[in-house]
Amino acid sequence: MRTKTLVQVEKILEAAARLFGTHRFHEVRMEDVADAADVGKGTLYRYFRDKEELFTGLLEHALKQFQERIREEVAKASGARDRLEALVGAIITYFDEHPHLMELIQRGELSHIGDKPFVWNYARVGMLKQTTDLFEEGRVRGEFAVGDPELTAMLLLGGIRTVIRIGVKPRPADLPRRIVQNVLCGAAAVPCLS
Repeated sequence: MRTKTLVQVEKILEAAARLFGTHRFHEVRMEDVADAADVGKGTLYRYFRDKEELFTGLLEHALKQFQERIREEVAKASGARDRLEALVGAIITYFDEHPHLMELIQRGELSHIGDKPFVWNYARVGMLKQTTDLFEEGRVRGEFAVGDPELTAMLLLGGIRTVIRIGVKPRPADLPRRIVQNVLCGAAAVPCLS
């Protein structure tokens, strides 16, 4: 059973996501977040010292949820290709379920200051490693071979970002399979000449 504290923090973070996702950072006031979360300002300040800490907390919370979703979905699949499709599908689905998150991440990157890397950099590094690991697993198991795994992983992840931002909705059910197919086998209808 979730504690009252956890429920309050989740309500605050959900309200903050809605407000930060639909307004400019300077337009969002802490009292607006408290009202939207149906908590008192004192409760809000008990968990978050200021708006910057709330925004960072929101991104950290989303990152944890995202990483857990990826772990769960990839663990359900068997074989490197199926896990790669599960990874692609989980990324797209998570961002579709959180439509303002991409904008929040970009805003956070632009306003980030300090010695520590921006919180979502960890997700990017992790996704790149997980993708290249899946490419290596596919090669070892004889499922497929990728000539330049790191570059191909960057192209795949960048392509997923484009699909999330401007791709057609609702998403076709076979979209993850088609994306993986195009990455592993090429997009050309006929083989390319070297």
